[in-house]
Amino acid sequence: MARKKIAAALLLLAAGAAHAQDSAVTVAADAFGERVGTEQSGLYSETQVRGFDLTESGAYRIDDAYFIRTAALNDPVLAGVGVRVGVNAVRLAYPAPSGVVDYRLREAGPTNQIRLGVGLRDFGTRVVQGDGSWRDGDLGFAGGFVWRPQLRLPYGNEGDAFDLGGVGAWQLAPAQRLRAFATMYRRAYDGDYAVIPGGSAVPPNLEALRNYSPSWARTAATNSNFGVLYDGRFGEYTVDATAFRSRFAIDRSDYTLISADADGIAAATDYRNPGITLLADSAEVRVGGQFETGALSQLATVSVRGGRKTVDLTSNLEIPLGTFDLQRDATPAGIEQPWSGTRGTDTAEQVTASAGYGLAWRERLQLRFGAHRTRYDKHVLTVVGVRTAGINDTSSFDASAVYGFTDRTTLFGSWVTGLEQAGVAPTSATNRDDVLPPVEARQIELGVRYAFTPGLTFIGALFDVSKPTSGFRADRSFGVVGEVRHRGVEASLSGSLGSKTSVVLGAVAFQPRVSGPLVDAGVVGTRAAGISHVIVNANVERRLCNGWSVDAAVGYFGKRWADTANTFETPSVTTVSLGARCRFTLGRRPADFRILGSNLTGTGGYWASPSGVLTPIAPRTVRALFTVTLGPAPPAAP
Repeated sequence: MARKKIAAALLLLAAGAAHAQDSAVTVAADAFGERVGTEQSGLYSETQVRGFDLTESGAYRIDDAYFIRTAALNDPVLAGVGVRVGVNAVRLAYPAPSGVVDYRLREAGPTNQIRLGVGLRDFGTRVVQGDGSWRDGDLGFAGGFVWRPQLRLPYGNEGDAFDLGGVGAWQLAPAQRLRAFATMYRRAYDGDYAVIPGGSAVPPNLEALRNYSPSWARTAATNSNFGVLYDGRFGEYTVDATAFRSRFAIDRSDYTLISADADGIAAATDYRNPGITLLADSAEVRVGGQFETGALSQLATVSVRGGRKTVDLTSNLEIPLGTFDLQRDATPAGIEQPWSGTRGTDTAEQVTASAGYGLAWRERLQLRFGAHRTRYDKHVLTVVGVRTAGINDTSSFDASAVYGFTDRTTLFGSWVTGLEQAGVAPTSATNRDDVLPPVEARQIELGVRYAFTPGLTFIGALFDVSKPTSGFRADRSFGVVGEVRHRGVEASLSGSLGSKTSVVLGAVAFQPRVSGPLVDAGVVGTRAAGISHVIVNANVERRLCNGWSVDAAVGYFGKRWADTANTFETPSVTTVSLGARCRFTLGRRPADFRILGSNLTGTGGYWASPSGVLTPIAPRTVRALFTVTLGPAPPAAP
């Protein structure tokens, strides 16, 4: 009996298979970004919102709780990931000017079951995966694994990877719940590489699925995330308490930087780093009270949130790889050398005390106000042995209003200020890997939501987001180069067209303006580099007969400036994806077959990034996955 219980527990440690079969189109609340497993819909992603890089701003939440991320949560513990902007962000207890990414944890389903899957992911990656759900009284568990014995990345890297994680829940009382989760993602593959322009022109396209790192280059790393969440209601009061640890540990890394001109003549350097660790701890306690007075409902909240993030710093060992022709020569080669150098540490501590007040009148009007006081303490030991320290005390505020003009029409507006992270200097900079100081950001937004039908909703908004921006200076160092302001309009149409068709349609257009002394001096251009000013995305899913459904996605991304001086651009990109899914029974067991082709038109070229790096566009690929559900068999038909 003990062996059976252990075997069942191991099988229940699974995730990815179920999520890969779910649809990000049917669960999306709007067109601003939704991911379920490997399925993605909408305009934005976990890393980019309205032209801003969220990996730098650090606006992440786990079920609305404050989370400092060094490593992304992986699929085994996730029910989905949503980008929160516009009307769907105004109710957040701690909003952020650049938008918020909210991770939603999995929960045990009503039926104890195990789902196993096998197939191919993108670029021929072999995958075996599974997920399970178990519930017994007040206890529940959901989790899983994803094993990729042959991992192939879009840039030609090959290796292997393993995902594991689970979420446990304990219903302490009818109105009190305690949850805990743990994840681990281990991967190892050929070394990474990137391209920077050697002049004022885009280099020739790279060969698809070819790794341009030397044969001895290697990258190996482990992500892990842990957390505990408590939520309880005591009459008119609620208490939420959370604590998270996020860890990114890299055993070794080789990063090949290729500088290539318009003719494809390139010079390459491998930057070798030893093992380093990025560690972040974050916690939050929030108490709220809701009080009813006739037609008025009042909500008051107080909270304290804080965290500590430690980043290991190391000097880079530069290994020259010589010159070569991107289109004719073999992979660049050099003599492998063991790393030697110096180390340092960057430690940042942040504590924020908040107070909020909300007022709602019937179903017509909602008002929210928030005040936040943040203390930011930073200590750095540089790789050359210099110690620096700094303390920053900042106040920020937010206010929002939602007005139900009619039963179908809702008007909304918000104003948010806040302190955001600014990321690190890229490898291509002379001050590579330096952790940049935080910046103060501001956002103003006005919009409307209109329900054409109960299942089809339009959201439109005007937004204005501004904050200091980073880029390359004349000496090739990376840091603040001015103030950037993104002023634009976005629109979303999502929901159902009839009983069988689901749509997620979105578009955003904005004007990014950079200002400051470097702009006035002509060193930096007036347009932000590495972002598309126009993005259009369309996802459609149609259910057919006999368990079949088909889906299609089209994405358009406007051209981007490839350098901060605004001397040349990468062209616009259009991608097309088509897929199909069949749900059926196999021996009275629910089964699912999913196939999806991405970038079917074979669009090539590069994505320009704010760091000055050119990233190759992922080539055409097809994925296919078969999943079967194991568990109590359904009763036989009479």
